[in-house]
Amino acid sequence: SVGKSTLVAATAAAVAATGAWLFFSKTSSTTNDSNKQAPAKRFYIFGSPVGKSPSPLMHNTGFKICGLPHSYAAEETVDPERVKELVQRKDFGGASVTIPLKEKLFHLVTERSDAVKAIGALNTLIPQPNGRLLADNTDWKGILLPLKPLLLHRDDEKKGVNKVGRGIGIVIGAGGTARAAVYALKQLGYDGENLLICNPRTPEKAAKLANEFGCSSIEDVKSVVSRSLAVSVLVCTLPPKARYVAPDEILAQKPVVFEAIYLPPVTPLATKAEAAGCKVVKGLDMLIAQGVEQFELWTKTPKSKVTEGITKATREMYQKTYLDPLLRKIR
Repeated sequence: SVGKSTLVAATAAAVAATGAWLFFSKTSSTTNDSNKQAPAKRFYIFGSPVGKSPSPLMHNTGFKICGLPHSYAAEETVDPERVKELVQRKDFGGASVTIPLKEKLFHLVTERSDAVKAIGALNTLIPQPNGRLLADNTDWKGILLPLKPLLLHRDDEKKGVNKVGRGIGIVIGAGGTARAAVYALKQLGYDGENLLICNPRTPEKAAKLANEFGCSSIEDVKSVVSRSLAVSVLVCTLPPKARYVAPDEILAQKPVVFEAIYLPPVTPLATKAEAAGCKVVKGLDMLIAQGVEQFELWTKTPKSKVTEGITKATREMYQKTYLDPLLRKIR
């Protein structure tokens, strides 16, 4: 069990999270009058559950910053036919796609980005001027961008012993987000026997995914402890109900720990990892990072123009809605 003081500390750490990945150029947040003549488009997030998704706030904030007349809304659905109906409308501007649809909409798209082809899952739909529909995936950037500066910092602390891509990378899970995580870690240099996939409930899915990506799978994370290389990064993509916690032996190696879920705001994995002295990336960082990538793809607006404003609005909402009530409850 987690002690009250530990839980308070973990929640306070979540409140204070700064998003070290944000290397953006500060720009004016005033609206651009030239954009007001653009035809209004409708954007969506498709999937379930999406009722608590911060995505509408994020993208509507971006539209406001840029003076664009568009709107973004949550569309609670698991039905590809409902998605087809909306993407075929003339005012469709683009969409985010989340579970359980990331691998179920390929029959609707006519083009796939290189990332989608490699990952085998999509999270972004982009209508093209020629009437075609492009599928892209920004989840992997939502993982890579927050991770990279922390891995570089870890290198500094280790005095160059573990370069980025050195050591062992572990991905927990075997779904669409896990696929993006494996792809992201491969871009960082993890591969082969040093990139491991573990899916506790169904190891055969991990083995299949590892075979597809040219890496390795394991049934028990503890088996890595005996290797000569330390674990330098662990990415957990399991849903909240799994309540996954990494073994003490792994956390003792001080890997950077990436918790992909953003709700609940405090998880057993993040709490235990922080208590063990590990650097932790929260799901909210991933959500924001992949979201500003989507915004740029849809609007052709440089993400540097909206990243600061979107990040500020999203973190303020997250703290007010989820973190402050949790702190009041446990204190």
